[in-house]
Amino acid sequence: MKKPISIETNIMLEQAWKKFGKKQFDAAEDIFSAVLDNDNSNIDAMHGLAGCLLRKKDARAALKIYNQLEKLEGENAKTFHLRALAFGAGNKHGKAVEDLEKAIELADDSFEAYLDLGGTFIVIKDYMRAAQCFEKCINIDGKCSEAWIGKALLAHINKEQKAAIEFITIALKLNPKSLLALLIKTEILLEAGKKSDVEKEVKKILSINPDIFKSQHIDEDDDLGDGDFLDDDDYDKDEDANRSEDDEIEEFDLDD
Repeated sequence: MKKPISIETNIMLEQAWKKFGKKQFDAAEDIFSAVLDNDNSNIDAMHGLAGCLLRKKDARAALKIYNQLEKLEGENAKTFHLRALAFGAGNKHGKAVEDLEKAIELADDSFEAYLDLGGTFIVIKDYMRAAQCFEKCINIDGKCSEAWIGKALLAHINKEQKAAIEFITIALKLNPKSLLALLIKTEILLEAGKKSDVEKEVKKILSINPDIFKSQHIDEDDDLGDGDFLDDDDYDKDEDANRSEDDEIEEFDLDD
C-alpha cells in the first residue's frame, strides 16, 4: 500500500537533513529539490535547499529562496539572519546589516545575530559598532568564544596588544581547539616578535589541521580588518562572530 504523501515527504526531508549534516550537499540538494517539485511552498525543504546552495557558494540562488521565504514566513528572525549570511557571501554587506538588524529586532536575545553583525561591521571596518555587537553578544552568552575572538581582533587592529592577548586567551579557554583563535593569537605574537611563542602556537595549529598552511598563509603584514579570518572555514562556523555562515545554516532548526 502506498504511503501518504505527507509521510513520504517527512521521510525524504529526514534523509536530506542527514545528508546535509554529513556535508553531502549535492545529495541533500537533490532530495530537497524533489520535495519542492511536489510542494513548492514546503518551508523545511526551502530552507534546506537554500542552505545547500549557500554551502556550495551559490549565494545568488540562495537569496532567491530566502526572498520567497520572507513572503511565506513573514516575521521569522531566522529567515532574515540566514538571508543576511547570503548577502554577506555575495559581498552585499549593507543588505546583510539590514537583515541582521531586522533579525535582532525580532529576536533580541539572539546572540548569534549580534555575533554575525559584529563580524560584518569588522569587514566594513566599522569597528566601534562591531565592538558594541560583541559586547552585547557576551552579555547574552558569556561563553561565546567567537565574541571574545571578535574583541581580540578589534584590540589587535587598534594596536592594543595586551588586551588582544587577554581576550584571545579567554576565547581559547572556552574553545581550546578553535583554529581561528589560534591563528589570531599567532598573528599577535608574530607582530610582537615572540618567535618562541609563535612556534608553540603553530605546533598546536598543525596538531589540529596538518594541512592548514597549504591553503592559508599568515603574513605579518596581513590587514586583519579585511575580514580574511572572519571568512575562514575554521571560524567555528560553529561555531560562531562572524560565526560562520556555514554553522548558522547547519544549526538551523525550524522548531527554534
